[in-house]
Amino acid sequence: MSDMDVFFNPQSIAIIGASESYKFGYWTTKYLLNSKFKTYPVNITKDTIFNQKAYKSIKEIPFDIELAIILVGNDKVLDAVIECIDKQVKGIIIESAGFAETGIDRFISIQKKIETLAIQSKVRIIGPNCVGIVNFENHFSSTEIDFDEDDTDYGNISIIAQSGVLGNIFIDWAISQKIKLSKAITLGNKVDVDEIDMIKYLNNDPTTKVLTVYLEGVKRGRELITTLKSASKPILILKNGKSQMGSKAIISHTGSIAGDNKIYDALFKQCPTTFPVNNFYEMFNIAQVFSTQPLPKGQNLAIITSSGSLGILACDLMDKYGLELANLKQSTIENMRSVSPNWTSVKNPVDLGPSLFTTFKPALKSLLSDENVDALLFIFAVPRKPLEAFNLSMAPQLKIVYKLIEQYQKPVIICVFGSRWVFDFFLKHTLRYQIPVMRQLEHAIKAFKLTHKYYDSSTK
Repeated sequence: MSDMDVFFNPQSIAIIGASESYKFGYWTTKYLLNSKFKTYPVNITKDTIFNQKAYKSIKEIPFDIELAIILVGNDKVLDAVIECIDKQVKGIIIESAGFAETGIDRFISIQKKIETLAIQSKVRIIGPNCVGIVNFENHFSSTEIDFDEDDTDYGNISIIAQSGVLGNIFIDWAISQKIKLSKAITLGNKVDVDEIDMIKYLNNDPTTKVLTVYLEGVKRGRELITTLKSASKPILILKNGKSQMGSKAIISHTGSIAGDNKIYDALFKQCPTTFPVNNFYEMFNIAQVFSTQPLPKGQNLAIITSSGSLGILACDLMDKYGLELANLKQSTIENMRSVSPNWTSVKNPVDLGPSLFTTFKPALKSLLSDENVDALLFIFAVPRKPLEAFNLSMAPQLKIVYKLIEQYQKPVIICVFGSRWVFDFFLKHTLRYQIPVMRQLEHAIKAFKLTHKYYDSSTK
Protein backbone atom coordinates (compact mmCIF):
# COMPACT_ATOMS: atom_id res chain seq x y z
CA MET A 1 0.00 0.00 0.00
CA SER A 2 1.32 3.46 -0.93
CA ASP A 3 1.81 6.07 1.78
CA MET A 4 -0.21 8.38 -0.48
CA ASP A 5 -3.39 6.31 0.05
CA VAL A 6 -4.14 8.10 3.31
CA PHE A 7 -4.80 11.32 1.40
CA PHE A 8 -7.41 9.74 -0.85
CA ASN A 9 -9.22 7.29 1.40
CA PRO A 10 -8.70 8.28 5.04
CA GLN A 11 -10.45 6.14 7.64
CA SER A 12 -10.47 8.94 10.22
CA ILE A 13 -9.93 12.69 9.95
CA ALA A 14 -9.24 15.58 12.31
CA ILE A 15 -9.94 19.14 11.16
CA ILE A 16 -7.68 21.45 13.15
CA GLY A 17 -9.18 24.92 12.98
CA ALA A 18 -12.66 23.60 12.15
CA SER A 19 -15.13 26.44 11.75
CA GLU A 20 -18.88 26.95 11.48
CA SER A 21 -18.38 30.64 10.75
CA TYR A 22 -18.22 31.94 7.20
CA LYS A 23 -14.46 32.06 6.87
CA PHE A 24 -11.59 29.92 5.61
CA GLY A 25 -12.32 26.31 6.46
CA TYR A 26 -16.09 26.66 6.72
CA TRP A 27 -17.00 24.62 3.65
CA THR A 28 -14.41 21.92 4.32
CA THR A 29 -15.68 21.54 7.89
CA LYS A 30 -19.35 21.51 6.92
CA TYR A 31 -18.85 18.99 4.12
CA LEU A 32 -16.71 16.50 6.02
CA LEU A 33 -18.76 16.60 9.25
CA ASN A 34 -21.83 15.69 7.20
CA SER A 35 -20.09 13.10 5.04
CA LYS A 36 -19.59 9.35 5.41
CA PHE A 37 -16.01 9.96 6.58
CA LYS A 38 -15.32 9.69 10.32
CA THR A 39 -14.39 13.29 11.12
CA TYR A 40 -13.52 15.07 14.37
CA PRO A 41 -13.46 18.89 14.64
CA VAL A 42 -10.68 20.58 16.61
CA ASN A 43 -11.18 24.16 17.80
CA ILE A 44 -9.54 25.72 20.83
CA THR A 45 -12.47 28.05 21.61
CA LYS A 46 -15.56 26.00 20.69
CA ASP A 47 -17.24 23.07 22.45
CA THR A 48 -19.28 22.07 19.42
CA ILE A 49 -18.99 22.61 15.69
CA PHE A 50 -22.13 21.98 13.62
CA ASN A 51 -23.61 20.24 16.68
CA GLN A 52 -20.69 17.83 16.95
CA LYS A 53 -18.31 17.67 19.92
CA ALA A 54 -15.19 19.76 19.29
CA TYR A 55 -11.80 18.98 20.84
CA LYS A 56 -9.27 21.54 22.05
CA SER A 57 -6.41 19.54 20.57
CA ILE A 58 -6.00 16.58 18.25
CA LYS A 59 -4.30 14.80 21.17
CA GLU A 60 -7.60 14.91 23.10
CA ILE A 61 -9.43 12.84 20.49
CA PRO A 62 -9.76 9.35 22.05
CA PHE A 63 -9.46 7.56 18.70
CA ASP A 64 -6.72 6.92 16.17
CA ILE A 65 -6.52 9.59 13.47
CA GLU A 66 -5.14 8.84 10.01
CA LEU A 67 -5.36 12.26 8.36
CA ALA A 68 -5.18 15.77 9.84
CA ILE A 69 -6.31 18.85 7.92
CA ILE A 70 -4.78 22.05 9.33
CA LEU A 71 -6.69 25.31 8.79
CA VAL A 72 -5.32 27.53 11.59
CA GLY A 73 -3.35 30.77 11.20
CA ASN A 74 0.24 30.44 10.01
CA ASP A 75 1.71 31.28 13.43
CA LYS A 76 -0.11 28.28 14.97
CA VAL A 77 0.69 25.72 12.27
CA LEU A 78 4.04 24.49 13.61
CA ASP A 79 2.53 23.56 17.00
CA ALA A 80 -0.37 21.84 15.23
CA VAL A 81 2.05 19.78 13.12
CA ILE A 82 3.99 18.71 16.24
CA GLU A 83 0.75 17.61 17.94
CA CYS A 84 -0.28 15.65 14.83
CA ILE A 85 3.06 13.83 14.81
CA ASP A 86 2.69 13.07 18.53
CA LYS A 87 -0.78 11.67 17.74
CA GLN A 88 0.89 9.40 15.14
CA VAL A 89 -1.22 10.47 12.20
CA LYS A 90 -0.22 9.08 8.80
CA GLY A 91 -0.78 12.23 6.78
CA ILE A 92 -1.23 15.99 7.18
CA ILE A 93 -2.72 18.53 4.77
CA ILE A 94 -1.71 22.10 5.65
CA GLU A 95 -4.10 24.46 3.89
CA SER A 96 -2.95 27.54 5.83
CA ALA A 97 -0.94 30.06 3.78
CA GLY A 98 1.69 32.63 4.74
CA PHE A 99 5.05 30.85 4.71
CA ALA A 100 8.00 30.94 2.30
CA GLU A 101 5.85 32.69 -0.31
CA THR A 102 5.73 35.79 1.94
CA GLY A 103 9.48 36.32 1.76
CA ILE A 104 9.42 37.02 5.54
CA ASP A 105 12.30 35.34 7.42
CA ARG A 106 10.14 34.23 10.34
CA PHE A 107 7.66 32.34 8.15
CA ILE A 108 10.36 30.97 5.88
CA SER A 109 11.95 29.54 9.04
CA ILE A 110 8.64 27.96 10.17
CA GLN A 111 8.26 26.28 6.78
CA LYS A 112 11.79 24.89 7.02
CA LYS A 113 11.05 23.50 10.49
CA ILE A 114 7.92 21.77 9.18
CA GLU A 115 9.96 20.31 6.33
CA THR A 116 12.51 18.96 8.83
CA LEU A 117 9.71 17.44 10.95
CA ALA A 118 8.32 15.67 7.88
CA ILE A 119 11.72 14.12 7.15
CA GLN A 120 12.36 13.09 10.76
CA SER A 121 8.89 11.71 11.53
CA LYS A 122 8.19 10.24 8.06
CA VAL A 123 4.65 11.59 8.36
CA ARG A 124 3.64 12.66 4.85
CA ILE A 125 2.65 16.32 4.54
CA ILE A 126 0.88 18.15 1.69
CA GLY A 127 1.18 21.94 1.62
CA PRO A 128 1.24 24.46 3.15
CA ASN A 129 -0.62 27.03 1.04
CA CYS A 130 -2.91 24.56 -0.75
CA VAL A 131 -6.46 23.18 -0.68
CA GLY A 132 -5.46 19.54 -0.63
CA ILE A 133 -7.30 16.64 -2.23
CA VAL A 134 -10.46 15.66 -4.08
CA ASN A 135 -11.22 12.00 -4.81
CA PHE A 136 -14.17 11.85 -7.20
CA GLU A 137 -14.50 8.10 -6.81
CA ASN A 138 -15.28 7.99 -3.08
CA HIS A 139 -16.25 11.69 -2.67
CA PHE A 140 -13.51 12.56 -0.20
CA SER A 141 -12.60 16.23 -0.37
CA SER A 142 -10.58 18.63 1.75
CA THR A 143 -11.52 21.59 -0.42
CA GLU A 144 -14.56 23.68 -1.31
CA ILE A 145 -16.45 21.16 -3.38
CA ASP A 146 -19.75 19.53 -2.58
CA PHE A 147 -20.95 16.28 -4.10
CA ASP A 148 -24.49 15.40 -4.97
CA GLU A 149 -25.33 12.35 -2.87
CA ASP A 150 -26.72 10.57 -5.94
CA ASP A 151 -23.75 11.48 -8.13
CA THR A 152 -21.53 8.42 -8.37
CA ASP A 153 -20.11 9.28 -11.76
CA TYR A 154 -16.36 9.80 -11.93
CA GLY A 155 -13.80 9.70 -14.70
CA ASN A 156 -10.18 8.85 -15.35
CA ILE A 157 -8.45 12.24 -15.65
CA SER A 158 -6.38 13.28 -12.62
CA ILE A 159 -5.06 16.75 -11.82
CA ILE A 160 -1.85 17.72 -10.02
CA ALA A 161 -1.67 21.48 -9.44
CA GLN A 162 0.86 23.43 -7.42
CA SER A 163 -1.63 26.26 -6.98
CA GLY A 164 -4.55 25.73 -4.60
CA VAL A 165 -7.10 28.19 -5.94
CA LEU A 166 -6.24 27.39 -9.55
CA GLY A 167 -6.71 23.71 -8.76
CA ASN A 168 -10.27 24.52 -7.66
CA ILE A 169 -10.84 26.51 -10.83
CA PHE A 170 -9.57 23.58 -12.92
CA ILE A 171 -12.16 21.39 -11.24
CA ASP A 172 -15.01 23.88 -11.73
CA TRP A 173 -14.21 24.39 -15.40
CA ALA A 174 -13.70 20.71 -16.19
CA ILE A 175 -17.02 19.75 -14.58
CA SER A 176 -18.81 22.53 -16.50
CA GLN A 177 -17.44 21.06 -19.75
CA LYS A 178 -18.69 17.55 -18.88
CA ILE A 179 -15.11 16.36 -18.38
CA LYS A 180 -15.08 13.57 -15.79
CA LEU A 181 -12.29 13.52 -13.22
CA SER A 182 -10.72 10.87 -11.01
CA LYS A 183 -8.52 12.73 -8.52
CA ALA A 184 -7.31 16.30 -7.98
CA ILE A 185 -4.33 17.28 -5.85
CA THR A 186 -3.04 20.74 -4.96
CA LEU A 187 0.49 20.79 -3.55
CA GLY A 188 1.17 24.38 -2.51
CA ASN A 189 4.69 25.04 -1.17
CA LYS A 190 5.65 21.34 -1.18
CA VAL A 191 7.44 20.92 2.16
CA ASP A 192 7.20 17.17 1.61
CA VAL A 193 4.79 15.63 -0.93
CA ASP A 194 5.50 16.91 -4.43
CA GLU A 195 4.58 16.22 -8.05
CA ILE A 196 7.00 13.28 -8.20
CA ASP A 197 5.22 11.49 -5.34
CA MET A 198 1.86 12.06 -6.97
CA ILE A 199 2.93 11.12 -10.50
CA LYS A 200 4.28 7.82 -9.16
CA TYR A 201 1.08 7.22 -7.22
CA LEU A 202 -1.28 8.07 -10.07
CA ASN A 203 0.76 6.09 -12.60
CA ASN A 204 -0.25 3.01 -10.56
CA ASP A 205 -3.77 4.20 -9.79
CA PRO A 206 -6.34 1.99 -11.60
CA THR A 207 -8.88 4.81 -11.92
CA THR A 208 -6.43 7.25 -13.55
CA LYS A 209 -5.88 6.99 -17.30
CA VAL A 210 -4.30 10.38 -18.02
CA LEU A 211 -2.47 12.88 -15.78
CA THR A 212 -2.63 16.66 -16.09
CA VAL A 213 0.05 18.62 -14.22
CA TYR A 214 0.36 22.35 -13.51
CA LEU A 215 3.94 23.16 -12.46
CA GLU A 216 5.55 26.32 -11.11
CA GLY A 217 8.87 24.97 -9.94
CA VAL A 218 10.60 21.65 -9.26
CA LYS A 219 13.05 20.82 -6.46
CA ARG A 220 14.02 17.32 -7.62
CA GLY A 221 14.67 17.87 -11.31
CA ARG A 222 16.68 14.73 -12.07
CA GLU A 223 14.24 12.50 -10.22
CA LEU A 224 11.35 14.11 -12.09
CA ILE A 225 12.95 13.14 -15.40
CA THR A 226 13.51 9.58 -14.17
CA THR A 227 9.89 9.39 -12.97
CA LEU A 228 8.47 10.70 -16.23
CA LYS A 229 10.68 8.39 -18.30
CA SER A 230 9.28 5.37 -16.49
CA ALA A 231 5.63 6.54 -16.62
CA SER A 232 3.29 4.37 -18.66
CA LYS A 233 0.36 6.82 -18.81
CA PRO A 234 0.07 10.03 -20.85
CA ILE A 235 1.06 13.10 -18.84
CA LEU A 236 0.19 16.64 -19.96
CA ILE A 237 2.25 19.37 -18.30
CA LEU A 238 1.45 23.07 -18.18
CA LYS A 239 4.57 24.91 -17.02
CA ASN A 240 4.38 28.57 -16.12
CA GLY A 241 7.07 31.11 -15.27
CA LYS A 242 8.54 30.97 -18.77
CA SER A 243 9.12 34.72 -18.82
CA GLN A 244 11.40 36.63 -16.45
CA MET A 245 8.37 38.48 -15.04
CA GLY A 246 6.41 35.24 -14.53
CA SER A 247 9.41 33.56 -12.93
CA LYS A 248 9.68 36.34 -10.33
CA ALA A 249 5.93 36.13 -9.61
CA ILE A 250 6.24 32.41 -8.78
CA ILE A 251 8.46 33.15 -5.78
CA SER A 252 5.73 35.26 -4.15
CA HIS A 253 3.05 32.67 -4.98
CA THR A 254 4.41 29.37 -3.69
CA GLY A 255 7.98 30.27 -2.77
CA SER A 256 9.32 28.10 -5.61
CA ILE A 257 12.12 28.70 -8.08
CA ALA A 258 10.86 28.34 -11.64
CA GLY A 259 14.01 26.84 -13.15
CA ASP A 260 15.60 27.17 -16.57
CA ASN A 261 13.11 26.51 -19.38
CA LYS A 262 15.85 24.72 -21.34
CA ILE A 263 15.71 22.01 -18.67
CA TYR A 264 12.00 21.54 -19.30
CA ASP A 265 12.52 21.47 -23.06
CA ALA A 266 15.05 18.69 -22.57
CA LEU A 267 12.67 16.91 -20.21
CA PHE A 268 9.91 16.70 -22.82
CA LYS A 269 12.33 15.35 -25.41
CA GLN A 270 13.53 12.58 -23.09
CA CYS A 271 10.12 11.44 -21.81
CA PRO A 272 8.02 9.87 -24.57
CA THR A 273 4.69 9.84 -22.69
CA THR A 274 4.98 13.42 -21.40
CA PHE A 275 3.71 16.35 -23.47
CA PRO A 276 3.81 20.15 -22.95
CA VAL A 277 0.64 22.20 -23.31
CA ASN A 278 0.19 25.96 -23.59
CA ASN A 279 -2.82 26.67 -21.36
CA PHE A 280 -5.30 24.82 -19.19
CA TYR A 281 -8.10 24.88 -21.82
CA GLU A 282 -5.80 23.05 -24.18
CA MET A 283 -4.65 20.73 -21.41
CA PHE A 284 -8.13 19.51 -20.51
CA ASN A 285 -9.39 19.35 -24.08
CA ILE A 286 -6.48 17.09 -25.00
CA ALA A 287 -6.82 15.12 -21.75
CA GLN A 288 -10.43 14.37 -22.61
CA VAL A 289 -9.36 12.90 -25.95
CA PHE A 290 -6.84 10.65 -24.19
CA SER A 291 -9.56 9.79 -21.67
CA THR A 292 -12.39 8.86 -24.01
CA GLN A 293 -11.06 7.98 -27.45
CA PRO A 294 -9.16 5.06 -29.01
CA LEU A 295 -5.58 5.96 -29.95
CA PRO A 296 -5.04 6.76 -33.64
CA LYS A 297 -2.77 4.19 -35.27
CA GLY A 298 -1.61 6.63 -37.93
CA GLN A 299 -1.59 10.32 -38.84
CA ASN A 300 -4.13 10.29 -41.68
CA LEU A 301 -7.12 12.44 -40.82
CA ALA A 302 -10.58 12.72 -42.38
CA ILE A 303 -12.66 15.86 -41.95
CA ILE A 304 -16.44 16.31 -42.12
CA THR A 305 -17.66 19.89 -42.07
CA SER A 306 -20.53 22.14 -43.09
CA SER A 307 -18.05 24.94 -43.83
CA GLY A 308 -15.38 24.51 -46.49
CA SER A 309 -13.44 27.46 -45.07
CA LEU A 310 -13.10 25.80 -41.68
CA GLY A 311 -11.95 22.62 -43.39
CA ILE A 312 -9.15 24.61 -45.04
CA LEU A 313 -8.13 26.17 -41.71
CA ALA A 314 -7.95 22.68 -40.23
CA CYS A 315 -5.67 21.61 -43.09
CA ASP A 316 -3.29 24.48 -42.32
CA LEU A 317 -3.10 23.34 -38.70
CA MET A 318 -2.58 19.73 -39.76
CA ASP A 319 0.42 20.84 -41.79
CA LYS A 320 1.79 22.67 -38.72
CA TYR A 321 1.55 19.50 -36.60
CA GLY A 322 2.72 17.05 -39.26
CA LEU A 323 -0.61 15.31 -39.87
CA GLU A 324 -1.90 14.24 -43.29
CA LEU A 325 -5.26 14.35 -45.04
CA ALA A 326 -6.34 10.75 -45.56
CA ASN A 327 -6.29 9.65 -49.22
CA LEU A 328 -9.83 8.29 -49.45
CA LYS A 329 -10.53 5.09 -51.33
CA GLN A 330 -12.61 5.53 -54.47
CA SER A 331 -15.32 3.32 -52.99
CA THR A 332 -15.57 5.68 -49.99
CA ILE A 333 -16.04 8.69 -52.28
CA GLU A 334 -18.65 6.87 -54.36
CA ASN A 335 -20.59 5.78 -51.26
CA MET A 336 -20.79 9.36 -50.05
CA ARG A 337 -21.64 10.72 -53.49
CA SER A 338 -24.54 8.27 -53.82
CA VAL A 339 -26.34 9.80 -50.79
CA SER A 340 -25.27 13.44 -51.11
CA PRO A 341 -26.63 16.32 -53.21
CA ASN A 342 -24.49 17.06 -56.29
CA TRP A 343 -23.38 20.40 -54.89
CA THR A 344 -21.58 18.86 -51.90
CA SER A 345 -17.86 18.12 -51.89
CA VAL A 346 -17.13 14.51 -51.00
CA LYS A 347 -13.36 14.79 -51.26
CA ASN A 348 -11.38 15.13 -48.06
CA PRO A 349 -12.21 17.53 -46.34
CA VAL A 350 -15.84 16.47 -46.87
CA ASP A 351 -18.05 19.59 -47.05
CA LEU A 352 -21.69 18.58 -46.62
CA GLY A 353 -22.99 22.14 -46.26
CA PRO A 354 -26.71 22.41 -45.46
CA SER A 355 -27.20 18.68 -46.14
CA LEU A 356 -25.29 17.86 -42.96
CA PHE A 357 -28.24 16.50 -40.96
CA THR A 358 -29.40 14.15 -43.75
CA THR A 359 -26.02 12.95 -45.04
CA PHE A 360 -23.93 12.90 -41.86
CA LYS A 361 -24.56 9.27 -40.89
CA PRO A 362 -23.62 7.62 -44.22
CA ALA A 363 -20.65 9.98 -44.67
CA LEU A 364 -19.34 9.24 -41.17
CA LYS A 365 -19.69 5.48 -41.63
CA SER A 366 -17.99 5.57 -45.03
CA LEU A 367 -15.05 7.55 -43.69
CA LEU A 368 -14.48 5.56 -40.50
CA SER A 369 -14.70 2.27 -42.39
CA ASP A 370 -12.03 3.45 -44.86
CA GLU A 371 -8.74 1.73 -44.00
CA ASN A 372 -6.83 4.84 -45.06
CA VAL A 373 -8.50 6.93 -42.32
CA ASP A 374 -6.92 6.84 -38.84
CA ALA A 375 -9.02 9.53 -37.14
CA LEU A 376 -11.88 11.92 -37.88
CA LEU A 377 -12.56 15.58 -37.13
CA PHE A 378 -16.16 16.76 -37.28
CA ILE A 379 -16.38 20.55 -37.62
CA PHE A 380 -19.89 21.75 -36.79
CA ALA A 381 -20.85 25.24 -38.01
CA VAL A 382 -24.63 25.73 -37.98
CA PRO A 383 -26.24 28.91 -36.56
CA ARG A 384 -28.66 28.81 -33.65
CA LYS A 385 -31.74 29.93 -35.63
CA PRO A 386 -32.22 26.83 -37.86
CA LEU A 387 -31.42 24.54 -34.95
CA GLU A 388 -34.26 26.11 -32.96
CA ALA A 389 -36.64 26.62 -35.90
CA PHE A 390 -36.51 22.97 -37.00
CA ASN A 391 -36.24 21.64 -33.42
CA LEU A 392 -33.10 19.73 -34.36
CA SER A 393 -31.28 17.53 -31.85
CA MET A 394 -27.70 16.31 -31.90
CA ALA A 395 -28.43 13.29 -29.71
CA PRO A 396 -29.10 10.89 -32.65
CA GLN A 397 -25.91 12.02 -34.41
CA LEU A 398 -23.83 11.66 -31.25
CA LYS A 399 -25.24 8.19 -30.66
CA ILE A 400 -24.17 7.21 -34.18
CA VAL A 401 -20.69 8.67 -33.61
CA TYR A 402 -20.36 6.74 -30.34
CA LYS A 403 -21.34 3.42 -31.94
CA LEU A 404 -19.01 3.87 -34.92
CA ILE A 405 -16.08 4.79 -32.66
CA GLU A 406 -16.69 1.53 -30.81
CA GLN A 407 -17.03 -0.44 -34.04
CA TYR A 408 -13.97 0.89 -35.88
CA GLN A 409 -11.79 1.87 -32.89
CA LYS A 410 -10.88 5.22 -34.41
CA PRO A 411 -11.00 8.54 -32.51
CA VAL A 412 -13.46 11.32 -33.31
CA ILE A 413 -13.29 14.92 -32.08
CA ILE A 414 -16.07 17.47 -32.58
CA CYS A 415 -15.13 21.12 -32.98
CA VAL A 416 -18.07 23.54 -32.66
CA PHE A 417 -18.11 27.04 -34.16
CA GLY A 418 -20.78 29.56 -33.25
CA SER A 419 -22.42 31.04 -30.20
CA ARG A 420 -22.25 29.73 -26.66
CA TRP A 421 -25.80 28.47 -27.16
CA VAL A 422 -24.71 26.26 -30.06
CA PHE A 423 -21.78 24.91 -28.04
CA ASP A 424 -24.06 24.09 -25.09
CA PHE A 425 -26.51 22.52 -27.56
CA PHE A 426 -23.80 19.90 -28.17
CA LEU A 427 -22.37 19.78 -24.67
CA LYS A 428 -25.56 18.66 -22.93
CA HIS A 429 -25.33 15.28 -24.68
CA THR A 430 -21.60 14.65 -24.58
CA LEU A 431 -21.45 13.33 -21.01
CA ARG A 432 -23.61 10.38 -22.04
CA TYR A 433 -21.63 9.54 -25.17
CA GLN A 434 -18.19 10.66 -24.01
CA ILE A 435 -17.22 12.37 -27.27
CA PRO A 436 -14.83 15.33 -26.88
CA VAL A 437 -16.35 18.63 -27.96
CA MET A 438 -14.18 21.75 -28.13
CA ARG A 439 -14.14 25.23 -29.60
CA GLN A 440 -10.51 25.48 -30.75
CA LEU A 441 -9.45 23.74 -33.97
CA GLU A 442 -5.83 23.80 -32.88
CA HIS A 443 -6.62 21.92 -29.68
CA ALA A 444 -8.30 19.19 -31.72
CA ILE A 445 -5.44 18.89 -34.21
CA LYS A 446 -2.82 18.89 -31.45
CA ALA A 447 -4.82 16.21 -29.61
CA PHE A 448 -4.69 13.94 -32.67
CA LYS A 449 -0.93 14.52 -32.91
CA LEU A 450 -0.19 13.81 -29.24
CA THR A 451 -2.43 10.76 -28.99
CA HIS A 452 -0.69 9.31 -32.04
CA LYS A 453 2.75 10.06 -30.55
CA TYR A 454 1.66 8.26 -27.40
CA TYR A 455 0.41 5.30 -29.46
CA ASP A 456 3.76 5.16 -31.25
CA SER A 457 5.74 5.25 -28.00
CA SER A 458 3.55 2.63 -26.29
CA THR A 459 3.84 0.15 -29.16
CA LYS A 460 7.64 0.28 -29.48
